[in-house]
Amino acid sequence: MIKTLLKILLLAAALGYLVFALVKVSRPVDEMVCTGFEFEITDSAENCLINKKVVADLMAQNKIAPKGKMLADINLDEIEQILTKNPYIDTANCYHTASGKVCVRIVPMHPILHVFSQDGDEFYIDRQGNILPAGGISTKLCIVTGNVSRKYASTKLLSLGKYIEDDSYWNLQTQQINIDGNGNVEIIPRVGNLTIVLGEPKNIAEKLQRVRLFYEKGLPKAGWNKYKRIDATYQNQIICTK
Repeated sequence: MIKTLLKILLLAAALGYLVFALVKVSRPVDEMVCTGFEFEITDSAENCLINKKVVADLMAQNKIAPKGKMLADINLDEIEQILTKNPYIDTANCYHTASGKVCVRIVPMHPILHVFSQDGDEFYIDRQGNILPAGGISTKLCIVTGNVSRKYASTKLLSLGKYIEDDSYWNLQTQQINIDGNGNVEIIPRVGNLTIVLGEPKNIAEKLQRVRLFYEKGLPKAGWNKYKRIDATYQNQIICTK
């Protein structure tokens, strides 16, 4: 009997705590005070154009300070709209937590190339081909120079930028991309005093694979400073110029 009574008392206590917790958690939003404000940037890559300080300054400039306010008085949509006005923020998802905090999950733009056109135009291009204004925090993006219009960068150069970013070998090797007056691609590598010519930005993977094979099999024997140009424009061949 005693064991049965103890079990009943423990079960009643557990049920009582559960009811209390449910009542507390399910308390109407308009009766809760914001206990804090947090945000996270989902992409921590070194080429991200924003960081936590930039976001904190942006919120301060727009007087976003929810802590201490009633949750019912905090406009989550307005916070999202303010943040996404920044050209380097792709999306901002704002929400409440059960403890009364207001949180924002920020997805930044993902730039892959930093363009300095010969006509003085400067901008970034992201993985979707979007043109982003110059600025933001310091990045280590691949530099593009020469005869580069915004249309050329967002269409013809996009596949090259993605390939270089995704390929660990060429990501380390590529220092600069130059576009000559005919729209042909030239790569200035970090290693060796030479220029790699790819011609039109087509069949990029096949061309760079040929150049890499020559780098690994041919240049160590010939010497890194023997050639000034390596031309992979034409299919199934490499043309070297001293």
